[in-house]
Amino acid sequence: MRRMKLASTILLLIGVVAIVLWSVEPSAIVDSVRRVSWGSLGIILAALFANVLAASLRVKLMAGDIGHRLSFAQAMAAVGVGGLAGAAFFQLAGQLIGRGYVMARSNGMPFAAVTVVTLYERVVAALVSALFALAGAYFIFGQVYLNKNAGGDELIKIVCGLFAVAIAGAAAGYGRRAIEVIAPYLTRAFVWRILRAMVLSVMVQLPVMAAYIVAAQTLSPHTLVADLAAASAIVMFAASVPISLAGWGVREMSAILALGAIGVGVAEAMLAAVIVGVGSLLTMVILAVVSLHTWIAATPSPQSRPSGASAVDYETVLVWCLPIAAAMLVLFQLYVPLASGTLLNVNLADPLAILGGALFVLKAVRTHSLPYWRFSHFYVAVAATTAVLTFSLLLGAVRFGWTEWAVVNRFLGWFVLLSYLATASLIVRQEGESAFRMLLLTYAAASAAVAALEVGLVILYRFGIRQLPVIPHAIEAFAQNRNSFALQLLMAVAAAMVAECGKVQRITLFSLLMVGILFSGSRSGWIALAFLVAASLYVRAARVQVIAAAVASGAICVVGVWLAETAAQGATGHLFPPVLSTASSTQERIVTLLGGWRMFLEHPILGAGLGAFRNGQILSSRLLKKSRD
Repeated sequence: MRRMKLASTILLLIGVVAIVLWSVEPSAIVDSVRRVSWGSLGIILAALFANVLAASLRVKLMAGDIGHRLSFAQAMAAVGVGGLAGAAFFQLAGQLIGRGYVMARSNGMPFAAVTVVTLYERVVAALVSALFALAGAYFIFGQVYLNKNAGGDELIKIVCGLFAVAIAGAAAGYGRRAIEVIAPYLTRAFVWRILRAMVLSVMVQLPVMAAYIVAAQTLSPHTLVADLAAASAIVMFAASVPISLAGWGVREMSAILALGAIGVGVAEAMLAAVIVGVGSLLTMVILAVVSLHTWIAATPSPQSRPSGASAVDYETVLVWCLPIAAAMLVLFQLYVPLASGTLLNVNLADPLAILGGALFVLKAVRTHSLPYWRFSHFYVAVAATTAVLTFSLLLGAVRFGWTEWAVVNRFLGWFVLLSYLATASLIVRQEGESAFRMLLLTYAAASAAVAALEVGLVILYRFGIRQLPVIPHAIEAFAQNRNSFALQLLMAVAAAMVAECGKVQRITLFSLLMVGILFSGSRSGWIALAFLVAASLYVRAARVQVIAAAVASGAICVVGVWLAETAAQGATGHLFPPVLSTASSTQERIVTLLGGWRMFLEHPILGAGLGAFRNGQILSSRLLKKSRD
């Protein structure tokens, strides 16, 4: 992720420089730099200092909201060190590491509480920033709309999917427990704290907006202040999106677009963004240095417990929230388009799983114990698998060099998978079998909701509404791949079979999931479903009556759609979605199997190295292309 963010930052900055050099003469850039006076720089720096002081006040008060008292100096140290760490590393993780170290050393604040404060702060800040950006866009352009060609329909679909999984997961899984836990805290004091947090976030945003206005007004004195304020709101929101390091590249590109819309020149817009970016980084450095004695000279404090009426065990809050949220968000594998033209592959649950894995490790270190697993040799198996992957990675590096696919996708991806496992174990370790059942039902219901949403879009498509973000003969939902989506639904079927629930609920889940697998058009999914049902009947995890009722319900749904479509179009519809496995794809699978078997025969003992097959395919395609050229 950090390499992707670094690459996107570099590409965006190169794009910005290219736009500037293409649009204006170098002499114009020099003239713009000369127009920046020391007085305006001083005002910008003062505004940015007001920003970090307001951010420190926000951290102090938010920590107090959850029962941990921080002095203003301690809050300043946390903001400064956390900001620098976030700028140098993956933003949220770096911020948590920096803040966690400072707060634990100076105040004894546990990592779970630091995490809650940071997430609390970022969610409220993102909401306020988004509202500012929408208001600014409306002020400048006179309207705010979603462009279908730019992915607007996909965004609407994602939002609908998020609502669907949240509602379905609550209805079948976590809802009753969440109401029991959260209801006592929904008081007037809670509403007051949320409103105060939003006001504080506005206080944090306004100084940065003032800095943009001063910088742009200095470089483009004829532009109206109101227009500059509206454009700067858009730039601030874009810079806060974590797809680059500390907003670099995104800030400059969005400044060129937003400020350019109100008449600010390309060079002036870029220079204004650079001034604010450098000033923000400088204020963080100064803040960290000024508060150096607060966290360097302080002796490590024992962990403090929340006090007062708002005293809550926030480690328990994370233990509950992280697994449940990950169980629903893991269904969303998104490709975020960057201005450079590349796509950033993101799973919405990965940050939560990594956070849960870190919490798992911290709990193990603090308690000097590891949770018990039903498989008694679980840790030995994990260690052995990690050792095999490490050896295979090194072997591949020796034989054909390091490859990004082997290092990132497979080796580091293994630890992300372990983080998912650790995250789920948090809630089961603390609450037992009931929590395990709740987690399984939440995932199964969320998957069924996504399948229902996707099948619903297929139905609308077949009734003539063609402008929909769906592939009618191979639904893939938010997995971006029909086979991956089928795998998600298969795991949901297994989860629904294991979890104890009512007969009607189980039939409903099975029906939706099976129809989703059918419409995915995945042959692998169909075959695996047959084996899964047979295995569940063999071990008596499911009854024949329930499976038969689910199959009948799904068949009625499919036949009903077919009959309605036939009646509406006056032609014969397709009862089943066509299989998207052409002769070429079948041949590709056979070639892959034969190639893997051949590689095993060539290296039967140690293997060929992690990523050897993929590396060989890439080399073969390059040689073939070279020979054709």
